[in-house]
Amino acid sequence: MNSGKSMYLLAKSHNFEERGIGYVLLKPEIDTRDEGVIHSRSLPEKKCIILGKDEMPSEKVMPYLVSSARRLDWILIDEAQFLTEAQVNNLAELVDSDLGVSVICYGLRTDFMTRLFEGSKRLFEISDTIEEIKSTCNCGRKTIFNARINSDGDIELGGNQIDVGGEDKYLSMCRKCYFDKVFSRMPEIDEQ
Repeated sequence: MNSGKSMYLLAKSHNFEERGIGYVLLKPEIDTRDEGVIHSRSLPEKKCIILGKDEMPSEKVMPYLVSSARRLDWILIDEAQFLTEAQVNNLAELVDSDLGVSVICYGLRTDFMTRLFEGSKRLFEISDTIEEIKSTCNCGRKTIFNARINSDGDIELGGNQIDVGGEDKYLSMCRKCYFDKVFSRMPEIDEQ
């Protein structure tokens, strides 16, 4: 969160447009914040193809692959953590096919309880390369966790893995600040 993932995706798509490189933008339907578009605080939003949980990326991009109007070279995916394992495998099949398509996925590594998302886990397992987009914690260290916070600003320690939201629900933190906050909420144990 707050590292500029969507901004980087939109900048990449702008670069492709300027060079006449064919691309499509995909986003899992579970991200309902900006339906039908990819949004960034610093660049204009762009329309995208919504990918349902039971849909394969190859099904969604096939019309672009068979179109003679423009060659499809790239698939850019926002919120890739919400992909299923099967969808990530399908993307790998597209890349490894003779279609000449490359894929870049932008997403989070872990959920608010520091556990890998299904899509992220599979991407870490089979991706050719992984590039980290760094952001900074309030203390100055690199963030690696996205803490879910309540209206009082306290870290939530339970609940559903997915609760779509932005800065209103999540705070990017380094490991030290995250665990300092988590352990400060633990009840003290009486020593006997």
